[in-house]
Amino acid sequence: MAYECVIDGQIYVFEAQYGEELETSRIIVRCAAGGPEGLFLVQRDGALEPADDLPGFGPNPVAVDGVWPLPPAQAIDDARRMAERKGLDAST
Repeated sequence: MAYECVIDGQIYVFEAQYGEELETSRIIVRCAAGGPEGLFLVQRDGALEPADDLPGFGPNPVAVDGVWPLPPAQAIDDARRMAERKGLDAST
């Protein structure tokens, strides 16, 4: 599911996805201004790890420091449940 947010006057879209990682899921973030996408890896406990240094992802093009804003709680919860499910699938 995708969530659209206006943060500091910019429109961001946060999308939770299963991803390729073994026991984490992903939140991909896009900025309406264009540029590369950002990436957060989400653990089963809901912990976030910025991972925009992975191939295909990059810094926030509209932030001076290049840091992506944190995803909304609903996106984190969606991704946490996906990571939880991946952990259960891996253990069976």
